[in-house]
Amino acid sequence: MKGDVGSYCVSEIERAGWVRRSIIQEAACLTFVRGGDLDQVAGAFGAVAGFGRELDVDEFCEEAFANQEKHPMVALKQLGDWVLVIEDSGLQGQRPEVLRRAAETDAVSVFWDGGGMTRFSHAVQGELRTAFEAVLPEFREGTDPDGLEELRGDLPWSQADPVALMLALAGRITGLPPSPGWLAGRLRTFPVAPWPDDLVPVADPLEQVAGYPPELISALRSAGARPLRRAAAVIARQVIVTADCVDHPVLRRTACCLSTGSPVDHAELAAAVRELSWRSVHSRPCSKTRAHLRAAEAVRLATHSDPLTALAGVLGAARQVRGVEIGELASIVATELAP
Repeated sequence: MKGDVGSYCVSEIERAGWVRRSIIQEAACLTFVRGGDLDQVAGAFGAVAGFGRELDVDEFCEEAFANQEKHPMVALKQLGDWVLVIEDSGLQGQRPEVLRRAAETDAVSVFWDGGGMTRFSHAVQGELRTAFEAVLPEFREGTDPDGLEELRGDLPWSQADPVALMLALAGRITGLPPSPGWLAGRLRTFPVAPWPDDLVPVADPLEQVAGYPPELISALRSAGARPLRRAAAVIARQVIVTADCVDHPVLRRTACCLSTGSPVDHAELAAAVRELSWRSVHSRPCSKTRAHLRAAEAVRLATHSDPLTALAGVLGAARQVRGVEIGELASIVATELAP
């Protein structure tokens, strides 16, 4: 390798090699967020504020492993102008839902797992500018996929460890040379209630209604936007009633907005889904909480910007709510779509 790249690149990559000898060597996500304090950055990651603890990296990794089936965990440390967020076998830092909230200024994320998957992400002012897999850096995504080329281009992407390469690039952006000191000392740690996935375009929304009568699917294909919206609103109300959560203020307001065509507060709804998700894993087993969570997830799908995707999504998710019958939902939709 030394004969193919400059000594400067070699030293950067060698400096980053410590991570492969550290406790997070197999799978981790390291995210650097410029500006903001630890609590602000933690909130962007979905940290549950009331459960913060001071741990060292070994204790944190043990805690993360013990809770991996219940919830993710993050550890934070201040590094000059940047906050470092550490995840052992985690992936929150490479999610667009997190980067959008964290990157009020800049955010740089380095992700890898035990199966060889990698992801480098750079976000600015809530916008994902550049993202790529370390083994295929020529295939880049984002609003400015070539924005890092002056910093990235001379690193030997086909000749060195992809994790070390990503850390070297992160160091060039942040001005923080990769160092074992990143993991040293006490870390501020939190359990995470993840932000729900963004509602993105779906290639074939009707895949979500598999199992419904064929005549319903045909009706969905030919329906206009207005009846689709109306049907999605009615199904959302039906789910809320069946799950016995008509008193939940956010779900009630959302159902009202869907019925009247008023703007939905998507941030409020996402926060409600996240809160119910945390309650479902942290509290003792409770079928009522799980039912409310499933209802909230279904109602959120009904707010999708595409009418067909909204109705198909809420119909698919409604089947997970106890007491909801496919035949009853199909009958409701048929009534709402009728000329």
